[in-house]
Amino acid sequence: MSDKSQVNRPLKGLSRMQAGNDKSDKTLISTPVVGVPKDMYLHHPIKSVATPDGCPTEWWWHTGTLKAGDRLFGFEINAAAFFYPNGFTEVMLTDVQNKVHYQQTINTTTLTDSWAESDPNQEWKVHLENVHMHAPHLDPTKNMVVTAKLIDGDTTVNFDLTLSQQGTPLFVWGAGVAPNPPLPAKFDNNYYFSLTRLAASGTIIISKGDKVEKHEVSGVTWMDHEWGMFSKGGKTPKWILQDMILDNGACISNFSLGTPKLGVPSIGMATVQITDDAPSHSVLTAMTPIKGWTSPDGEVYFTEILVSIPEYSGSFVVKSLIQDQLFKGSVYEGAGTVVGTMKTVAEIHTVQGTSWVEQTD
Repeated sequence: MSDKSQVNRPLKGLSRMQAGNDKSDKTLISTPVVGVPKDMYLHHPIKSVATPDGCPTEWWWHTGTLKAGDRLFGFEINAAAFFYPNGFTEVMLTDVQNKVHYQQTINTTTLTDSWAESDPNQEWKVHLENVHMHAPHLDPTKNMVVTAKLIDGDTTVNFDLTLSQQGTPLFVWGAGVAPNPPLPAKFDNNYYFSLTRLAASGTIIISKGDKVEKHEVSGVTWMDHEWGMFSKGGKTPKWILQDMILDNGACISNFSLGTPKLGVPSIGMATVQITDDAPSHSVLTAMTPIKGWTSPDGEVYFTEILVSIPEYSGSFVVKSLIQDQLFKGSVYEGAGTVVGTMKTVAEIHTVQGTSWVEQTD
């Protein structure tokens, strides 16, 4: 089932993984060094004397859960440059009721600077293959229109979504970068922020032969925007990531490195934002897989995970919506739920919400 073009794709948490593996003496910056609207836009892809902050990798990556009455859907819409001029799109839908996962990846080797807008004075846009995104230039985090199409066998899925961020972004590591001082140019590091409270609405159309289903959907979804240098040398270690949107207003992005084992806790790190206007905070965590699913290729992917965050007296169980949410190339990505407890102010409260999980093979 291995697909080389897919194996070499960037993973949402890999920049965090590389920073975590870096044994050099780091000084984490607590104040965000990136921001919107300017950093929603394309950053120049080529490093040169004229553009010392050039970066060959950049993506806008939408994920989450959408509802249509009693129907539940997980989705992913991604457009990425990966070692410019190479790039790809990735689109998926999880139909929970029918326990079906539709997915498609399209690769390109001919990206030009026009694939996304770099001028903050212009309308924000990202156009690549089967994915299109655009928004007003004054604040591209509001009224963002995202359309996409995937074809998987005899099934076609069309997305037409409008998304508006509520509150401030979540800045990974607390600042959007985990550099060594002095702060390096964009080409030499990864920059990363997430829009974690996107009020989403729109339509999903599922077509199979003469049968066409149109669903009016809504929900609160997540978008990652990353840019900078992204090494693909060597073998990518195993790791797991869980993003959580909780009903108490908190948002959490957690990851753990190494080879996960059933029932064995491993050290992780999370970026936590307690409220929609709070700063992002990086904390240590523990991640324990508690249930697994074996793919047709014999690989084990964990569909139920316990995440502990001592600093917030937090304990969360993240569970995939369905077992099989595997992309070609042996990368597990999909939507889930989360339930647990955490301390807010002085009391421990029960929380629940939606989640997103990712795991390499």
